[in-house]
Amino acid sequence: METDRFVDVMGARVRYRVEGSGPPAVLIHGIGASLEFWQWTVPALRERYTTIALDFPGFGLSDPIATAATPEGAAAATLAFMDAVGVPRAVIIGSSLGGAIATLAAGTAPERCAALVLAAPAGFGTGLSTTLRLMTVRWVGEGFLALTRRFPRLGLREAFADQRRIPDALVEITRRNAARPVTGVTFLNTLRASVTLRGVRPEIVEQARTVAACITAPCLIVWGTRDHVIPPDQAEIAGRTIPNAQVHIMQGTGHVPFIEDAGAFNTALSAFLGGVERLDANRKAGVTG
Repeated sequence: METDRFVDVMGARVRYRVEGSGPPAVLIHGIGASLEFWQWTVPALRERYTTIALDFPGFGLSDPIATAATPEGAAAATLAFMDAVGVPRAVIIGSSLGGAIATLAAGTAPERCAALVLAAPAGFGTGLSTTLRLMTVRWVGEGFLALTRRFPRLGLREAFADQRRIPDALVEITRRNAARPVTGVTFLNTLRASVTLRGVRPEIVEQARTVAACITAPCLIVWGTRDHVIPPDQAEIAGRTIPNAQVHIMQGTGHVPFIEDAGAFNTALSAFLGGVERLDANRKAGVTG
């Protein structure tokens, strides 16, 4: 079993785990989650990549960073984390909010992203689930978090198309995360910085699309057809916005396809990264030959 590591990032103690060998791949989870959410993805990567999964500041067991509540602050924190662990360039993989963060990091510093994989990334449209929009209302969000502390499975239901596919291990991870007061505070601060009752703030969407257009790395966008958190029609928008992006639609899955149907997700992920590796090899051969 991999042990936790901690590193100082902008004055915060940030937890991460390293597995495998090869070029680095940084994995960024979604809002309210933690690095354990990638436990179904890491096995598909660790034979060819050194996976570096982190608890984003304020989530899991990491300390918060006040400036990371905003999209640009979160991207800066990601690049600072990469600096802190000695990774100048990496494959960056992100889910939901982590997908938005990965997008902004890759667009802000294109030279630092070797390839980009986004699972239902936030930020490409204003559409968002009713639950998350209601949680921006004072006391409503606090009340819902209190409820999920008692019933952690409730907090996961919206992320899955088929609730029977929610792993028991994920319920226990969610229970632990929800019990930590700073997680709820970070959750609401982050959500309310970018979302209102009407959905994602238009200026946030405009910013995300502008930065996304600057991405130069190969990109794979994966979306489930039954995503109840972020509408799957945003996959088309993301695919048009990010240059040369590939869009892979997963039938019958919800907001976390990398957990709900890990086999299919990992197959698509491996095929994409294999293609990236072949392109890199051909490019190098062309330069030297």
